[in-house]
Amino acid sequence: MHAHELGSDRMRTRRWIRPAVLVSALLASVFLAMLGVDVLRWDRQLEQAEHRFASGTGDTGMWTADTYLPADFSGSLLAVDDDVAVRRAVQAFRTSRPRRPVQQFTHVTLRSAADAELARAVRKEPGLRQEARLMNLRGVLKLEEARGAPSETSVLLRRAAASFRDAIRRDPSYEDAKGHLELTLRLLQQGGAPSGGGGGGRTDTPASGAGAASTGRGY
Repeated sequence: MHAHELGSDRMRTRRWIRPAVLVSALLASVFLAMLGVDVLRWDRQLEQAEHRFASGTGDTGMWTADTYLPADFSGSLLAVDDDVAVRRAVQAFRTSRPRRPVQQFTHVTLRSAADAELARAVRKEPGLRQEARLMNLRGVLKLEEARGAPSETSVLLRRAAASFRDAIRRDPSYEDAKGHLELTLRLLQQGGAPSGGGGGGRTDTPASGAGAASTGRGY
């Protein structure tokens, strides 16, 4: 009697296992199909965004594809989130127009947002070369901020110098960061702040694997 009951239990278990396996296989197929569509959508979205990015147009939302799966999730699986974070940060830097004199509170807000985006992109660890350029841009923001904040000039210049040093540590051949650091240290010695055109060097636009954006000159 016991053996009969045991055999019945096994049969019932098999009846449950087969549908579960089929459902799992079906869900996996649906997931892969959705991911495949998302790959195409990410490719198309990034290609369009690259053109707008190179021409200096668009907004930060253009770096997110309309996907079936959550965009952050599919972007991470497809290894595009690092590149997107870098481009979004550089675009935020451009939008903040760091050389513009601060005349409204929105100008301060834009620069704070740009600094936050740059820091977020660095934490994504997109590679030492990219991180160096992001840290250089963070330093430029502080250097420009020092121009409009005489009471905090020394503090802001030291923060700028720290960012430029971080950039050089990541990429010892990065001439822009070296030039900016040299200027910043000279200003600290003189007890002054940048005048007129800011950092005095060119600040290039990072480019990497999601489709290299054009390298721009100036900021």
